[in-house]
Amino acid sequence: MKKALLIILLTGFTSLLNAQAIQFGFFEMNGVLKAKMTLDEIKSSGVPIDSINPVPENMGMSEADSLVYIGGTYYEYYVSSNICDLNVIKFDNRITKVVLGDMTFTKETTIEDAKAYFPEDCASTEPIQIHKDPASYTVCGIPFADSNGNLVDAALLLFFSEGKLKRIDFWEPS
Repeated sequence: MKKALLIILLTGFTSLLNAQAIQFGFFEMNGVLKAKMTLDEIKSSGVPIDSINPVPENMGMSEADSLVYIGGTYYEYYVSSNICDLNVIKFDNRITKVVLGDMTFTKETTIEDAKAYFPEDCASTEPIQIHKDPASYTVCGIPFADSNGNLVDAALLLFFSEGKLKRIDFWEPS
C-alpha cells in the first residue's frame, strides 16, 4: 500500500504549483478527539478505546510503539512522549464526523463534495487498492501547508468507495 500511495502522491505532487494546500488548523473528530493528544487525554475524552496493539510488521517504517484503535481509526502512540498522532480515520459506527477548519466530513461526503472543497486537487482521482481490504477505492491527495502557507512534505488522502468517503489518511514520508 505504501508503494501505491507513494506513486499517487508523486504523481499528484507534480501539479502542486497550481494546487491548493490545506493548513492544519482546527481539527476535531466526533466533537472531542484531536489529531494529536496524549493517551491520557484520549482515555478521558469519553470515547472508548477498542485496543492498543503493537505496530505490525508491515508498518516497519513507523517509529511508533503501538497503535491506539477507536473502531477502525487509529493513532500512532509514542510511549516516551505519551503522544498519540492520528494516522488513519475510518468512518464507521465509532467515528462519524470530522471537522477540519470550515470543512465537515462524514460517511455521506461524496467525491463531488471533495471537489467543491478542493477543486484542483480532487478534480481527478486515482484508483487504489488498500492491502487486505476488498473494497475498491478512488483517492485524491491534498497537500499540507504550514501556518505561513509554505508547502510541507505531507498530505491528507481522501479515500472514496461507491462515491462516498470511507477513510482519511494523514500521509508523511517515512
